[in-house]
Amino acid sequence: MRKIFLYLPILFAFMLVLSCGKTSTPEPTATENLTKSWSVSIAKQNGTQVYQKGGTSNIEAGYANYRLTLSAGGSATLATKDANSFSGTWALSGSDKVLTLSGLKNTAGANPTGTTGTIVYNITSTVTATAVTIESAQPDPKAGSTTVNLQLVNP
Repeated sequence: MRKIFLYLPILFAFMLVLSCGKTSTPEPTATENLTKSWSVSIAKQNGTQVYQKGGTSNIEAGYANYRLTLSAGGSATLATKDANSFSGTWALSGSDKVLTLSGLKNTAGANPTGTTGTIVYNITSTVTATAVTIESAQPDPKAGSTTVNLQLVNP
């Protein structure tokens, strides 16, 4: 019986060391993961692949110009496949499954073609620090009024 009492403090000390040694780092939120600059890895229009980063026979080579920069303060910059640049704001909604770019205007004050300055994308993949897939919620007039699916990567 005395030996049990002798080993109890050692057992408690060991358990204390094990429980204190683990520190959990919270996973980044979707907003934190999205806050960076993105380029297109693969682009599809109506389900047909039209661009692959580094590809030599891309149907729509202009996607090499596409850049989406989402800043921590909520500001956004969009460089389209035809190399036009627009600035505005961004927000997530729908349980972090809808990305809305709004107030988009170029330096001359014009909106992106076929929009009132707002473009909505559905997020169709898990948002990680290096990749996300988005799909246009409305047909894109610059892509022949097709639905555009973009696999984005952080360069």
